Amino acid sequence: MDTANTLYSSLKTETDLRNLVISRTPESLYLEFKQKSNAKKGNLDQDDKKNFYKALSGFANSDGGVLVWGVKTRKRSETASRLIPINQIDLFLQSLKSSLLMATTPMIEGVLVEKIEKDGSSSRGYIKCLIPASSKAPHRNNNDREYYKRSVEGFYRLEHFDLEDMFGRKLKPVLDLSYEVVNPHLADTSIRELKFYFKNEGRAVAKYTGFMAMFMQNLEVVSVTHQLQNVSSMNRYQTVSYSDNLGVIHPNGISTYLGSITFKFPDPQLQITGNLQFYCDGMMAVNKIVVLEVEQLNSIE
Repeated sequence: MDTANTLYSSLKTETDLRNLVISRTPESLYLEFKQKSNAKKGNLDQDDKKNFYKALSGFANSDGGVLVWGVKTRKRSETASRLIPINQIDLFLQSLKSSLLMATTPMIEGVLVEKIEKDGSSSRGYIKCLIPASSKAPHRNNNDREYYKRSVEGFYRLEHFDLEDMFGRKLKPVLDLSYEVVNPHLADTSIRELKFYFKNEGRAVAKYTGFMAMFMQNLEVVSVTHQLQNVSSMNRYQTVSYSDNLGVIHPNGISTYLGSITFKFPDPQLQITGNLQFYCDGMMAVNKIVVLEVEQLNSIE
């Protein structure tokens, strides 16, 4: 887990935020505190929009980070000094989420926005935002039409030569592996089919693609199609692999069908669990957890 994710996960309650104040935690490369312009109202006003959009652009164009709403900082030291809970917290939460689509160009994917309730109150609280580093940078702040990055001193506007450098970086593929469970309508009604798809949402062609699917619980591979291979006999768990060293997946955001597994699930009351690892040239391998719930397996027509 990276620094921004670790920090985001550590902030769950008002006590966690209060500890930031007690320890005089400073803003950093990965952490920004903000007060709401008017903490009595949950609407997103112009100052809130300015601060939010700048943080989105700055963190996404850097290494990611966490924005916490409802924390006042000391001048000069920029350390947490006081909690200022926000009224109508659900309205503010929804306002922030609704603004994500229009906040930056291109839109930043994977942003998480959650509330932290004030102790003893469900209508007041704080907001934490996880803004991940983006593979599609640079992202422009649509409020002032500028590009930002993050440093230990805060957010700063990118100069022309910075943008030339970012736009001139080597383009990379961003591959994603998805799947769906269907009923193949065979004579054996206990058999299901798991279909796999690749989609390239990056800016470069994906070459030398592949994945490994390993199932630890309640799945028995019956057969595979296309270029998928059943390699369960060589592994501890039921395992299927796929690789393509000749074809490419273009960066058009369109799903490409890879093949499928037909499988049995011996216990109809037990979910299926597994792990997917997929990769391509120019991209780090990605791991995904697979959970196929009992209701999902039994309700497919």
